[in-house]
Amino acid sequence: MHNSPDQTLSTPLIKINNFYKHSVHVKVRLPLIVIFVVFVSFCNPSNEDKISMDNYLFAYDVENPDAKYKLPSYLEEISGLSYYGQGKIACVQDEKAHIYILNLEQEKIIKKYDFGDDADYEDIAIVDKTAYILRSNGHIYRIKDFKKKDRKVKKYNTALKEKIDTEVIAYDPLSNALLIACKGSPSIEKENLYKGYKAIYKFDLEEEELVRTPHFLVDLERLDSYVDRNVFSKLSLKVAKKLHLIESETSFQPSGIAIHPLHGEIYIISSVGKLLIILNRRGKVLDVKELDPKIFRQPEGICFSPTGDMFISSEGQGGKGYILKFNFHEDR
Repeated sequence: MHNSPDQTLSTPLIKINNFYKHSVHVKVRLPLIVIFVVFVSFCNPSNEDKISMDNYLFAYDVENPDAKYKLPSYLEEISGLSYYGQGKIACVQDEKAHIYILNLEQEKIIKKYDFGDDADYEDIAIVDKTAYILRSNGHIYRIKDFKKKDRKVKKYNTALKEKIDTEVIAYDPLSNALLIACKGSPSIEKENLYKGYKAIYKFDLEEEELVRTPHFLVDLERLDSYVDRNVFSKLSLKVAKKLHLIESETSFQPSGIAIHPLHGEIYIISSVGKLLIILNRRGKVLDVKELDPKIFRQPEGICFSPTGDMFISSEGQGGKGYILKFNFHEDR
């Protein structure tokens, strides 16, 4: 659905009007040229950004979930999920070393598997009969045959330490690797080598080691231009940030990642800023969707069924956690 010009301009116009009134109140008037730059650049995204956005068709209606699965109270802080096959989803939560299995048809947790000591576990990726669990300090736990009583657990101490704040993990079948997006610093080294970016690293499953250079880097300034593409051009973005008319790029912090099973795009959600971004296989941003906080209370996990249906989990924030289902629509 496309907004009318009046709808597109309404929010920025209100913000500018409020800002101008405040400036008059404190005896400070904005130069007319600033207002002119902001107005003339509305609805005028750069050609490069427009081409990328127009060529990608988003196949989900994120404003209208097709199903909602309420979770028990012990999953109020659900932190990650992975599709497990045959209508089942594997989940983890922030504090307990448990893998929970949700049966979608029965709409309830049917199994729980322990794998270690309690800690801050952020996400899960299921590969055949093996589960990979990511901890916030960069440790990866591999649980082979996790359904068996004599399940084997191996811990990988990666170079992704606490300052990196690892929060999301997904299996990439094309490279036989785990993709790990970082919420905090993008750089493993002491120096911040990738300032202004969010990093996605690759853990090679064959070599059983982390590749120390980022697999992808998400340009936060470019991401800003996508988010505000219907309102500001790149020129006015700089002005608007200085006037505090829009949020800065720091509002994007990955909280969930998944790879589309049919087309291979990389989907990343951010609870902070309530965003869903889609990358191609080269790490280029294809699309950005703003998520309604009334629907997505605190989105923390994302996964897909083999047929392309999308599932996004949200923490309860004092209530019960839940998982939303969005059916895949090829013709959208």
